[in-house]
Amino acid sequence: MKKIYFLWMIPFLLGSCNSRYDVVSVNKMNKERKQIAQDFVETYFKKCENKDYSAFEGFNISKKFQAKLSPDSLKRSCNYLYYKNGKVTVEKLVSAHTTKSPKDFMDVLNFKLKTEKSTEPVYLHLGMYRDQNYIEMPFYVSADESYYETIRKKYYKK
Repeated sequence: MKKIYFLWMIPFLLGSCNSRYDVVSVNKMNKERKQIAQDFVETYFKKCENKDYSAFEGFNISKKFQAKLSPDSLKRSCNYLYYKNGKVTVEKLVSAHTTKSPKDFMDVLNFKLKTEKSTEPVYLHLGMYRDQNYIEMPFYVSADESYYETIRKKYYKK
């Protein structure tokens, strides 16, 4: 009899398991915060289009991400983006997610991109600290709207 009760509890336990991230309401986000992220992404693609691989100015960028934006790596990533997607333009900020643990220190903002070579939607994921709006990694392009879903698919293949 006890085994039957245990079997009935399994669906309830599985149903109570939450995902590893929360959705952050884009409408409740600060306009300045959204504008900084939008400007950074547009500046990035404008630099790629103009083949200007100089340093980014006017943005708070973390040291970890700053190291990834060196002229050589910027040139390589711009060439790869152009090779894979053609000309890229930013449409809009679609959603934002934050991890549940550690809680509330960084959001991943998801921008919908319009590409020359693809008719399917492509998304850019940009990390942004809540403290002083520092821009951080991830800076990742994928077909999924959620960065965490992309990572789950990438690393937890079955």
